[in-house]
Amino acid sequence: MRWLCLLICIALFTFGLGQIKPSVVAAEELQRIILINVEGLNYEAYISTPMHNLRQIAAEGLMDEKCLAIRTDSSEAALASLLTGALPEDHGYYNSESKIQVESLLALLKKHGRTFQLIDGSGGKLQVFNYGQDQYIALPPSSLDQEAFSRLIQSIPEQMPFFSFLYLNDSLEALLSLDDNQYYSALMTFDSKLGQLISELKNHNMYQDSLIIITSARSTSPSDYVPMIIRGPGCRSGVKTSSSIVLDTVATICSFMGVNAPASSIGIPIYDAMTVRQEDREYVYVKWTADLKKERILQFTRYYDMQDELYRTIHQMTAIKEERQNIFEFAGEREKIINSLESRINWQRVLGMGIFLLMLAGYLLEYRWLKKKFTLFQ
Repeated sequence: MRWLCLLICIALFTFGLGQIKPSVVAAEELQRIILINVEGLNYEAYISTPMHNLRQIAAEGLMDEKCLAIRTDSSEAALASLLTGALPEDHGYYNSESKIQVESLLALLKKHGRTFQLIDGSGGKLQVFNYGQDQYIALPPSSLDQEAFSRLIQSIPEQMPFFSFLYLNDSLEALLSLDDNQYYSALMTFDSKLGQLISELKNHNMYQDSLIIITSARSTSPSDYVPMIIRGPGCRSGVKTSSSIVLDTVATICSFMGVNAPASSIGIPIYDAMTVRQEDREYVYVKWTADLKKERILQFTRYYDMQDELYRTIHQMTAIKEERQNIFEFAGEREKIINSLESRINWQRVLGMGIFLLMLAGYLLEYRWLKKKFTLFQ
């Protein structure tokens, strides 16, 4: 019996070691996450605008100036990709009439019992993520980014949830006005309000344990590049990286939280942002390789799906071409038949006219013959 208990303890200990996952340094200090989406912000605007507060956060954490954004026609689809880590054709949300088909980061937070709030400065574009009155705050469409920041700052410190998502669109509205001065003024106003948020967090000793991520789900430039800034506990300082994409946001947040990303997320955690213990680096390399292999499989699967779709399209085009050719051939045959019928009708008309003339000549001859023989009409 004693040996049996010892074997069970060893087995449980071994199983526990296998379940241990390396975590980033100071991950236990992570108290809250603030994700800010600045609609209208792109790479060109970032490098040409002196946004000092934003650059200060970038200097304290990780910066990717050329993060690849989501290319889509609607901001709703891009925001859904940001909050799910899935492509629009996978999550299925394109407008207010659509529904999310996959698990989102907010649904994951709710499943793990984490508090969150979503401050929608668009007037309702993110209504699909409404999980409750206290969790979803929709501002009027005419509201400014200042009001969205004010709603977030008002929750400091007592009502600040674990996760806050802030959607800002003043920069996009200014960009659509085709006024460069108004556009850069909107960016500078955003930077000023960001500084106020940082000051409030520092005043309540909440800045150091807050993970702050600033980006834009969709780029407004042909380059499709947007800045990606990550700063917080467990995040490396003064790091510049590249080759990240907006879809990596959900996977990165889940890595900082120590939970698995949603199954539909195709993003890879931005490990460059994480301060990893020396003894855990090998695991990170292995995990990164596994994520890359998984991404490669997904890309090949998408490639095969595209090939199948291409073959189906080619088959359909060939069928349409053959059908059109058949129509043309039928039209040619119809013209031949019509010409043949017209020719036959003409010959019948000529023959009928000949018969009529022959009968008329016969009647005339008969009349003369009778007249001559019997002189009936003299």
